[in-house]
Amino acid sequence: MKEETGKTIDYGKYEGQTFGQILDGLARDVPDKEMIVFNGERMTYGEFYQRVMQVAMALKKLGIKKGDRVAALFPNCPDFFVVQQAVLYIGAVFVLLSTRYREYELSYMLKHSEARVLFTIDEYLKTSFTDIIDKIRPELPNLEFCYVMGPKVPSWGRPFEEALNIGKDLDEKLLREDLPKYNDTASILYTSGSTGLPKGVKMTHRAFVFGALQVARRLRITPDDVSLMVVPCSHTLCAFIQFPNALMGRCRIVMMETFEAGQALEMYNKEKISLIYGVPTMFVLMLEHPNFAKTDFSSSRAGYTGGAIIPEELMSGVRHKMNCKLVSVYGLSECGACSMNDVEDDESLKIGTVGRPLDGVDIVITNEKQEKVPDGEVGEVCLKGPILFTEYYQQPELTKAAYDKNGYFCTGDLGKYLENGMLAIVGRKKEMIIRGGFNVYPAELEEQIGLIDGVQSVAVVGLPDKVMGEKIVACIIPSPGSSITDKDIVAYCKARFANYKVPNVVIIMSEFPVTALGKVQKFKLIETLQAKGI
Repeated sequence: MKEETGKTIDYGKYEGQTFGQILDGLARDVPDKEMIVFNGERMTYGEFYQRVMQVAMALKKLGIKKGDRVAALFPNCPDFFVVQQAVLYIGAVFVLLSTRYREYELSYMLKHSEARVLFTIDEYLKTSFTDIIDKIRPELPNLEFCYVMGPKVPSWGRPFEEALNIGKDLDEKLLREDLPKYNDTASILYTSGSTGLPKGVKMTHRAFVFGALQVARRLRITPDDVSLMVVPCSHTLCAFIQFPNALMGRCRIVMMETFEAGQALEMYNKEKISLIYGVPTMFVLMLEHPNFAKTDFSSSRAGYTGGAIIPEELMSGVRHKMNCKLVSVYGLSECGACSMNDVEDDESLKIGTVGRPLDGVDIVITNEKQEKVPDGEVGEVCLKGPILFTEYYQQPELTKAAYDKNGYFCTGDLGKYLENGMLAIVGRKKEMIIRGGFNVYPAELEEQIGLIDGVQSVAVVGLPDKVMGEKIVACIIPSPGSSITDKDIVAYCKARFANYKVPNVVIIMSEFPVTALGKVQKFKLIETLQAKGI
């Protein structure tokens, strides 16, 4: 069949479809179109579908039923998505695990999710995951099968290729009996750990598909797009936004094992990238790379970014130097993306905002009495809509506590609506610093300090102060070659902020503790600072 190209996609057709139904349509309509490029190897939609069917069939033959949990612990590779889609196809529940996790996290998540099957890499970046699994196996009574990718397969494990071989003999009746419905659970996502103990967030096919199609519409994705995948597959942004966007747009994915700015720039030259998903730091690193001037960005058109505010200077630089219109996105584990700009919005509507709520999503700003506040006033961001999670797995009290009296999910984030109708996020409710009775929002300081020449990254936190209640600590990672000092930061802030917002302490650091997506783990940062007596 001729490869599909064109400028429009009827995204409405995906409403009501499960991931399996979307995949069936792709195999029928565009089997010969190139789907994934990874480490020089290329795979078509038809080849991908065949591999998914084999793993799905293997799971069925193992007795895995709708609702059973199946976990994946892979680095970025096409087989991560083969396993994901196989699990979703048969109605099992996909549990994402990160290769950044170690014994504590893996033991907790596998035990809490009651996973029956684990697909894992043998070792990655000098960490033996089979050794870790071997150590925690006694704590995992529900874990029956473990498939291992790589040569080091322990006696209790099975080679990943065995799953593919078992599934070659397709039993169509068995494969397609008791398939999932739109409102059935698709995945359990464990919260990133930026705020403490992970919670198991149960998400349905409906929540993921509805949210992804809204994102695809605002990014104007078409079959002509080439999507650069640099975010870890184990993160919901990659697994349940970027990947479904590519399926819905029927476009090509260029996957990198890890993000490295020079290699990413090389992909623009080699594969004609048009679309990239990431965090602001990734764009900074590409702009500052020595090979940037040698890169052809003629194919580039759009970038999806979240996790931090996009400084005005960065947005302008990416637009003019990379030919890339950035959209700023606000989202959470409990709902995926919920608010974002349209790619064609004027830049004045993007700076300092996260756009408008997705269609079908209601976002309100409330006060301590759980009442809506006027536009321009800061309050807690609360939301309703089909993108929301169903519950925290096995934690009914936490689930109940997450909603207000009006049935809105309380995000714990502070925000406000601007005069132009855009939503602005000003910080976490728990991160707000109260100094001498004045409220200080870290996000406001981070956005402005991030504009200083010589500052690569910034994180602002509050620490106890006997006199003022809290003191403001600004942690800075300088740009390569920068000689910026704490006095430079303080002088800049004194010239631009009310005196109660000026950082009391500035710490120059080489790195921050971060999640898999690069989001600063402020609770760990605070622990580090307190250990140093700050």
